[in-house]
Amino acid sequence: MLRTMTTQSSGIAHLLKVFDAYFRSEVGSYRAYGAASAVACAILLSANLLSAEESGLVGHWKLQGDCRDYSGQNNHGVNHGVDLSSSAFDGTGAYIEVPHSDSLNFATGDFSILANVYTEEVLDDIVGDVIDKFDPTQRRGVTLSVNSSAGGYQGPGDDRHVCFGIDNGRTSEWIDCGRPNPTSNYVSNSLTVFDGKLYAATADAADKSGWRHVYCYDGDQKWTDCGQVGDGKSTGVGALIVHQGELYAATSTYDWTRVSDGDYEPGRVYRYCGGTKWEDCGQPSDDRTLNSLASFGGKLFVGGGPSTWGVFTPDGSQSWKPAKLFSQEGPERCFPHAMGRFNGKLYVGFPGVHAFDGKNWTFVGLPSATSDTLQTHSLTAYRGQLCAGTWPEGKVTRFDGGDSWTELGRVGEDGTEVNALVTYNGKLYGGSIPRAEVCRYDEQPAWTSLKRFYSPEGWQPVPPSQVGGKPTRAEVNEWSRVTSLTVFNGQLFASTGSCTSSILDAPADVRGKVFSMEAGKCASYDHDLGPGWKHLAAVRKQGVLTLYVDGRPVATSFSFEPGDYDLSNDRPLRIGFGESDYFCGKINDVRAYRRALGEDEILAISSDQSR
Repeated sequence: MLRTMTTQSSGIAHLLKVFDAYFRSEVGSYRAYGAASAVACAILLSANLLSAEESGLVGHWKLQGDCRDYSGQNNHGVNHGVDLSSSAFDGTGAYIEVPHSDSLNFATGDFSILANVYTEEVLDDIVGDVIDKFDPTQRRGVTLSVNSSAGGYQGPGDDRHVCFGIDNGRTSEWIDCGRPNPTSNYVSNSLTVFDGKLYAATADAADKSGWRHVYCYDGDQKWTDCGQVGDGKSTGVGALIVHQGELYAATSTYDWTRVSDGDYEPGRVYRYCGGTKWEDCGQPSDDRTLNSLASFGGKLFVGGGPSTWGVFTPDGSQSWKPAKLFSQEGPERCFPHAMGRFNGKLYVGFPGVHAFDGKNWTFVGLPSATSDTLQTHSLTAYRGQLCAGTWPEGKVTRFDGGDSWTELGRVGEDGTEVNALVTYNGKLYGGSIPRAEVCRYDEQPAWTSLKRFYSPEGWQPVPPSQVGGKPTRAEVNEWSRVTSLTVFNGQLFASTGSCTSSILDAPADVRGKVFSMEAGKCASYDHDLGPGWKHLAAVRKQGVLTLYVDGRPVATSFSFEPGDYDLSNDRPLRIGFGESDYFCGKINDVRAYRRALGEDEILAISSDQSR
């Protein structure tokens, strides 16, 4: 009852009616009744105010008809296009902005953020940010988002993972998470989270028995072999993706120096059946290289070449049909490598980028000016806009609409190719060739180098092209790449590979491994949240973050020293928008507390909802 009274004055009115009925029937004196009623009113009002103070409630935005704050703290929201009659956020520009106030300054103390969220069963967009109060320049604040897993080339799956993070400009050291395949130098563009576990695929190996394997991460440096995928003449598995609750893999021969002339077969798509079993889902095309998989609008898509430049989708049990065949000539040519689902469209790129709205394909330009040698290798959402990673200058560019793109700088001082992009705990990260380098975008535009996994002392890699010549084959073989980036267990994971993927060209040293690091502290729910209404609660209690779904704890962060994480900043609190993307779905009954709610309190609130 006290919880209700802190947010609804109707609670007091109801109890006063109870007192009124009692005193009229029992006291029998209007003078006594009036005095007692006045005392009762004072007691109730005092109790209500005390309850509000003790509860720590500093914001309560019902988002059902208005965006006012019902906590009594006057932290009223400003509506930017949200349909408050239905609590609907359109995923393209709608959000609620709550101006900064001292009561919303979480600093080093405990806090709790709660919200009801709704997502559709079929996704044609990234889900996006639920809550954001984050200063990207200082890397300080709190984020809460719902996104799908994606590694490198492939688009995001249609699963929904929840990530709750805080930061105060802190970055951990990188941890060696081991080598999935003992004799492969290439973890493909494949790091994907499925059903609470991290998966990685590899290409090539010391012998054919090591080709086309997928592995599951078991912690430390341990990996479990999930079996050889198929029995065809493809050297590896190129992409993994989660689609409609299943894990899919595409076999592929990545080695761009040998794929056309070697004794290889077209790639195929498989569905994981658990253990070491894979079900053959057919051959999409005559292409030996299937670069990417994507889930869009309830359908699975695969892109590849080099024989037929196209995107393909299932047409029956093991049959496939072209969704789009691209030209191999001219400025609109596209040999699909990168895929990304964004704002109701499927984007496909390499070198030019095309967008598919479910019916029609539209050319949306070249992400960089180097059109003669341009390649587009990665796509992701950042601050509500689509970003692309390119070759040959390692540039990241932002899509501005139409066919216009804006450069956001170079990933690495001598970076050449950006194979992976991901937004993690409020910041954008990219991985590049030739030093297998991970960098963080730090405005201006500028990229901060965090790690060079392959960079021998004194080594100066030869750039892709020079006046009067090109790199020799030996020089190309020494290049190394970050093939994939993804978020798992609250950490950022990166995989590495050689330039060509062939074990004939480079040893299985640091190439072919997986590494992880932390930016700030983060708790991630690595299972599919599922469609429909869900209740989320993000709690900081002393030195641990805990994430709750429908009242039950589902994930915790690694422990930390509370004083190390002062989240003070003067940025507004945003509902439905943040550093990744605008929220696509519905949000209501958002609450912020300056204390850590207990599990029983969270369960009670999550169970007592009118959604």
